Amino acid sequence: MLHIRRHAALLGAAALIAACGKSASPGGSDAPLAFAPADTPYAYANLEPMPADVLAAQSKHMHAFWPLLLEQYDAMLSDAALGEKPRKVISAVLDELRTRDSFDKLRELGFKPDGRLAVYGVGLIPVLRLELSDPAAFKAMLARIEAKIGEKIPTGKTGAQEYWQFGDAHMSFVVAVQNSHLVLTLWAPDASDAVKQTLLGLTRPAKTLADAGTLQGIAKQYGYTPYGEGYFDAIALVQRLSSAPTGNDLEIAKAMKLPADGAITDPVCKSEFLAIAQTFPRVLIGAETVAPNHMKIGVQFEIATTLAQQLAATLTPAPGTGTAAQGLMDFSLSLPILKLKDFWLKQADAVVAKPYACAALAGLNESFRSSKAKIDTTIPPPLSDLTGVRVTLSRINPGATPSATPDVAGKFLFGTSNPLAAIGMAQIAVPQLKDLKITTDGKAVALPAGLAPGVPVPPMTLAVSDKAIALATGKGEEANLGEFLAAAPAASPVFMRMQFSGAIYGLMARYSDMFNRTLRSGKHSAVDQTKLFALYEKMLRTIEFSFEANAHGIAMHETVDTQPVD
Repeated sequence: MLHIRRHAALLGAAALIAACGKSASPGGSDAPLAFAPADTPYAYANLEPMPADVLAAQSKHMHAFWPLLLEQYDAMLSDAALGEKPRKVISAVLDELRTRDSFDKLRELGFKPDGRLAVYGVGLIPVLRLELSDPAAFKAMLARIEAKIGEKIPTGKTGAQEYWQFGDAHMSFVVAVQNSHLVLTLWAPDASDAVKQTLLGLTRPAKTLADAGTLQGIAKQYGYTPYGEGYFDAIALVQRLSSAPTGNDLEIAKAMKLPADGAITDPVCKSEFLAIAQTFPRVLIGAETVAPNHMKIGVQFEIATTLAQQLAATLTPAPGTGTAAQGLMDFSLSLPILKLKDFWLKQADAVVAKPYACAALAGLNESFRSSKAKIDTTIPPPLSDLTGVRVTLSRINPGATPSATPDVAGKFLFGTSNPLAAIGMAQIAVPQLKDLKITTDGKAVALPAGLAPGVPVPPMTLAVSDKAIALATGKGEEANLGEFLAAAPAASPVFMRMQFSGAIYGLMARYSDMFNRTLRSGKHSAVDQTKLFALYEKMLRTIEFSFEANAHGIAMHETVDTQPVD
């Protein structure tokens, strides 16, 4: 059974693949969210069905990606170190998934791509609950897997509810089909029926998360669509860990061999951990925009109001973030060095003046103390004048061999409050620049050749404004250097942005293929990375990450635009 347990995750992965387009309506007593307790410290669910056209586009991408995903698991089967039993388990599961390469075909296994899903905690124990389209088909799949491996999956029963379990003497991973729901959770092997029935939802919570309206409130507050939102509540977690469990929580704690008097018992530690949680109360996630071949996900790191305001005042917008990203890769970062120094010293001073008294937080005291000593020094120019950087990559063509110099083109921007001083220092350090006439008019000036004797350097051009220095390298890059230099920052403090196009994966494919050709026979990867990168290049248009300081803390946004798949 140990070997079956090891690869139970593969079966769980199949369930999650089926759930990737799920939705969870807050209404209805049979909705997965109606089984989640209102006081769960973490949760994720969908409030409305994902639009059909979005599911159709996702299914096409799944169909394109499926062969390579299976190829990776097939490579695992060829590993000589893999035991016979785990090989049988993986092979049997792959047989079920091999031809089910679309959302519609997953229905043949009982999954419901347009169903509903919820992930939540009963106490601290995770539960995944999702709808099945055909519970009998799911059970039939498990029966076929058992027949192929020649071994029954261990089962159990609580009341009238049957379940499968994988595990050892310390922990069981449990799978149950409850009416039209698939339920996955954990419990200790000697858990009581009361605990099992609570975790499986046979015993319903007095108040549900759907009743509480927590996810609906998060969606409204942060502008998330109803197609998926979740949270992790640090305050609720600390309060649970600091209090002696009661009722079902006590039964679960005993069954899971957790402390029955609370994990945090020292009164000082309780107070200080709670204060930290109140400073960083929640992490939230939600789908901001959803369309075929487009998805924007938001993650909000909530921070106490005063600290959030200080961060927003410190983290200025990064260069160029007010305009669209460009090229194969575009990275921009706000670096107001002196502001960052002052902000961190203020936090460090507060901890040094009143260190945490809880022994478990002694390491945090030392971190602030040592960082204060390192940072509290004079920062000389040009570093002290730095405000931000931006780097774009327009072109990179590998040479004929791994050691050959590639053809690279791109731009670099150095945001500074004193650009001419930085130029003057560069002219002192690099003699070839001493006669260069530079002004802050933003006009491009070609740099002299031979800046790095003996090293092939592409043509380089410089442009300077009163706020930044921009450098273009590579043929043709000078054409829009002035526009690059003048690109406005975002109106809000977007302090970091990174975007790259799917073409980056094409470059990785070419470099991967070149590298593989240099390997000795027998050293090639079992999985063809070149194929994988080529597929990413075909499927992805752009991926962008950005971080922004706002009134509630720090927001991260991830935007993925994919190519339509026929």
